[in-house]
Amino acid sequence: MKKLKIIFICIFAATMANCFAQSVSGKVIYKIQLVGYGADSKDPEFTKLNEATVEIANKQTCTLQFNSTQSSSILDKYLISDAENNGLRKMARTMAFIVTNESDYFFDKHTNTAIKREDNGKLIKKTHEKLEWEISSESKIIDNYLCYKATYFMKFVNRLGVNTSIPITAWFNPSLPYAYGPKYFNGLPGLILELVDRETTFYATSIEIFTDKELEIDFPKGKTISAEVYEKEIKTQMGM
Repeated sequence: MKKLKIIFICIFAATMANCFAQSVSGKVIYKIQLVGYGADSKDPEFTKLNEATVEIANKQTCTLQFNSTQSSSILDKYLISDAENNGLRKMARTMAFIVTNESDYFFDKHTNTAIKREDNGKLIKKTHEKLEWEISSESKIIDNYLCYKATYFMKFVNRLGVNTSIPITAWFNPSLPYAYGPKYFNGLPGLILELVDRETTFYATSIEIFTDKELEIDFPKGKTISAEVYEKEIKTQMGM
């Protein structure tokens, strides 16, 4: 019965999303929380580095903006001061960006393409990947919104050359029928209010929905390269 109920809710939400697609846009701010990073470290120096990394990472927020056809997910670093550019704090700052995946993501539904903006300013153009979410009947209340759990298994090849996967957990609200979320995690029949990506959790702290205007999504301008070319550049820099 629960499974039938969640399927009905998702279908309803998807229908509502199509109905409102022409007039609704929104802005969501997510607080970033790095949990459990480096907790098993035994080395005092690494412990200091890990603690600084967590502190700096947790000063970040992520801003999602969307309209009927486009979205942008941008990592906000304005809470990180220039004092983080020295010594151990500088290394921790770099680690914080890496662990929370610092890439900004811009998505266009019409062309099913996306642009990733790396922390070094490189613009990578790619085909947007449709994520295969597994939606369950498990639910919880987030800031007075009834949310349902969905899981995406991100597949990759580890350092040993073995195919494996990591579960990414999203909690979405069908009454906000907008298929968006932080970073590139979207495609659910409802707005993602919480996302757990390995050790990084995104919590929605501010939600604004506009029914009387369409937000303009500012895609970055400049030369773009393919993901394959960028990967080769990184390997060359690393001497691989």
